[in-house]
Amino acid sequence: MAARSSSGDASAVNLMQTLFPGARLIVAANRAPYRRATGLHGEPRWERPAGGLTAALDPLMQRFGGVWVAAQAGAEQELAVPPEDPRYQVEVLGIAPEVYRAYYSGYCNAGLWPLCHNLVERAHFRPSDWIAYRQVNRLFAERIAQVANADDIVFLHDYQLAMVPGYLRGLGHTGPIAHFWHIPWPPTVVLRLLPERRLILQGLLEADWLGFQTEDSVDAFVSAARKELGARILREADGIRLLYQGRVTRLAAVPISIDAARVEEIARAPLTEDRIVKLRSRLGLQDSALLLGVDRLDYTKGIPARLDGFSRLLVRYPSLHGKVQFLQIGVPTRTEIQDYRRLASAVRRRVQDINRRHGRPGWRPVRLVERNLRLDQLVALYRLADVAVVSSLYDGLNLVAKEYVAARVDGGGALCLSETAGAYQELRDAFPLSPLSPERVAEGLARALFSSSEERERRMKALRAAVARNTIDTWLSRVLQGLRSAAPQLSGENATPV
Repeated sequence: MAARSSSGDASAVNLMQTLFPGARLIVAANRAPYRRATGLHGEPRWERPAGGLTAALDPLMQRFGGVWVAAQAGAEQELAVPPEDPRYQVEVLGIAPEVYRAYYSGYCNAGLWPLCHNLVERAHFRPSDWIAYRQVNRLFAERIAQVANADDIVFLHDYQLAMVPGYLRGLGHTGPIAHFWHIPWPPTVVLRLLPERRLILQGLLEADWLGFQTEDSVDAFVSAARKELGARILREADGIRLLYQGRVTRLAAVPISIDAARVEEIARAPLTEDRIVKLRSRLGLQDSALLLGVDRLDYTKGIPARLDGFSRLLVRYPSLHGKVQFLQIGVPTRTEIQDYRRLASAVRRRVQDINRRHGRPGWRPVRLVERNLRLDQLVALYRLADVAVVSSLYDGLNLVAKEYVAARVDGGGALCLSETAGAYQELRDAFPLSPLSPERVAEGLARALFSSSEERERRMKALRAAVARNTIDTWLSRVLQGLRSAAPQLSGENATPV
């Protein structure tokens, strides 16, 4: 069986073969690309969690082989995947539950996550969580050092593994290291609330290549490295490099994307058309418009203000009563953290309040679905939704916005997008939203709903062109090119120091 591949990953596969002949990928991320699950009748089966990272890297790893290192609370696991025709290894580190909880729920998600999203009042940094974070990062580095050859590409991911590059170098690893930071990098004045900021910066600067979603994050990281560590900036024709303690690290803004061709394929499938017909009947949408939100139940997504904005819309435009519905898909996440449980409760209360205040027999203004949906189910909803609402307070990127655009093969629909979501840098033809103010949210929703069909079509055409220009394959190709140009030890004689 040939390696499974999306319709758009061929160029990245070919590029890796050209730039890194004989190399394997050694990927490290908190989450594994496959997981064991149980079927309806108790039979064991495999699932591949939805997400751009897995969609991008799984075909490459099947082609070239390698190891994906992940972590979980409990026992260690080793998996040969994909199960029907194994091509690479997944090694899941088994972490003591109390250590994993302090690392993941503590330092990562009660500390770094809110701080990087500029929600400083939610950030808590406990010394015991920092100890656990370093311990887990050290375990990642030790396993990578065991399995990686000198020519292999080590590709690390996100804020959970910031110390791994430094630990790897300390263990004697000399091969290429790339690290992609998926969430925003905070301004230096915010970063200074992080007690261990210098150690985090030093750890990341042991990588050869650092990727971020936006130029703003690159600029913020450069500022922090210069002000906190005294790193030198080397500006070259192909981008920015930082020189620190004899090592040069290349930085780049490379926004991640989606497998747009795969989303379009699902959108055009007869099964999707059948789903749309059934959903329209089930939701009672024959004579009403559908607004759609798809988010994890995370406080960075702006869901309470979004719902309040929808309520203001109904007050301002009584003619919309019975003519519009809001469907919010809210995927439970990090439920072990009190802030997330409180948010879920607040969202439920708002939904109940809106339906009580505005609803009437035969019309429920808001529906809340608290579960994860498969991509094929989401694509049917994307096709059905007249308006997709992405009102993040602050996002590294937001792939829902891109999925919605890719799914609109009919050229219809409207995207309302927060100006503080990273995706807005690419999708500026969306209807802009100011996410903190319910009044401003209501204005943005009204503008999308009442715009002419010509304006919606013009905007969607431009949005679809933007998504087509930067797919998951484009992202991965840029990562590989950036890493190849970031030689481990650069003299800097052709660079202009700043």
